[in-house]
Amino acid sequence: MEKQVREITLYRTNLVLADPDDDGLLSEEILVNRVVMDEDGHEVERISYNAYGEPEERIIIKWENGHPVEELLELEGETAERTTREFDEKGRILKEWRHYLEGGTDEIRYIYENDLLIMKQTFDSEGDEGEKHYRTYEDGLLIKEETFDADGEPEMKKTYIYAENGRLDETIELQINSDGESKLVSVMDEAGHIVLEKRYDTRGNLIARNTITIGDNGHPVKMEEETVRGKSIVHLEYDGQGNNVLYREESGDGSLLSLITREYDADGRNTGSEIRIEPQAQRPGQHYRLRYEYRFYE
Repeated sequence: MEKQVREITLYRTNLVLADPDDDGLLSEEILVNRVVMDEDGHEVERISYNAYGEPEERIIIKWENGHPVEELLELEGETAERTTREFDEKGRILKEWRHYLEGGTDEIRYIYENDLLIMKQTFDSEGDEGEKHYRTYEDGLLIKEETFDADGEPEMKKTYIYAENGRLDETIELQINSDGESKLVSVMDEAGHIVLEKRYDTRGNLIARNTITIGDNGHPVKMEEETVRGKSIVHLEYDGQGNNVLYREESGDGSLLSLITREYDADGRNTGSEIRIEPQAQRPGQHYRLRYEYRFYE
């Protein structure tokens, strides 16, 4: 029987520095974050550290009857935000409260119909209505999602298009702001994998196309993205257990942009990764190694 993970600690070793002035951060193993789980496998604590190994952010999660009923966010040792939740006997979330450090509490209410979530609405401390999110169904299938801000102005609209057999075939998502509507179109294959994504700007111009090739194992093995800046190609490889062991991104002319290699233990847990990002005009280069350390319940 596989042991239950109690704690995962992530360390980073910089092999090349993005900023040469960061003395002391080269070739020394740096603590990145630590995750603690209970015996049921629920995450109960997550601590993130800065580049010098000092705690920066801490999240504490309290569970009852298998549900996360409280979540506490601490920043540099001070409580910044607290979230509490109420669930029904079916395990559905009914209400969520976000308690802020400066005072005030937002309440988010979840409304269901025939066990389907149809609306999520936010109210501030004064009881004034905030953001609303609607979900529309047809024959039990989700066909539309819409989000409106506190003034009733639309922010997002997503449409789901199905084939005759009820398989999701395509989604069209509109992000709406004062500049207009930008659009993301996603096309799925018969197995439900996304095989094509197209992004349009607020003038309706196609600005990015991502074509995804799915391998025999059901995982993406190649992603070709074309944007106004040029073309990039990502190659992915997997081991016999389906774990992604290689991610290689190249430019259209075959030049290396980024390379990630990963190692796993016999139970499929990631034990180490090496990440190399070549310098570009818009970003500095990076080269570092990650190491995952596991502790288990006896």
